[in-house]
Amino acid sequence: MHSTIYLLRHGIAEDPRPELDDEERHLTPAGKRKMARAAQGLKRLGVKPDLVLSSPLHRAMETATIAARALMPNRPVQVYTPLAPGHSPEQVVRGLKEFATARRIFLVGHEPSMSELFSYLLTGSSGLVSVAFKKGAMAAIHVAGVPPRNGGTLGWFMTSKQQRAAARRPAS
Repeated sequence: MHSTIYLLRHGIAEDPRPELDDEERHLTPAGKRKMARAAQGLKRLGVKPDLVLSSPLHRAMETATIAARALMPNRPVQVYTPLAPGHSPEQVVRGLKEFATARRIFLVGHEPSMSELFSYLLTGSSGLVSVAFKKGAMAAIHVAGVPPRNGGTLGWFMTSKQQRAAARRPAS
């Protein structure tokens, strides 16, 4: 069964501060606004995930919730601990076995994990493909199954700005 794994880096978050734990950083008002617009662009492009899995950190959960609200209303975001910083791409992929029946999985996380996972899903190595996942960037990777056992195929890669532009494009 062919599946698509979407990788989304969280939106613009509060700057790190000594008095604020990294896990507690939230999206900024601009980050929320831009992510909501980007999610509308993804909806217009036909992105329809079966489930949304997110890192447990606040900024990722907020990003995932905004995307889920636009793309799959009335379905909750699930916390997926392997997407938290410090986990390897192998751990992320191995844990997807639980979701083997899903055809479209949406993963929301952080850098450098998203870039490493991107490379791993395409090549089987976390360092062969170099890509910069700026805040709000997203990729669609087609894989033979979940969890993927071989390299996938890049469907597309979009910046947050490109996603927002898709929301403005007139319907055909």
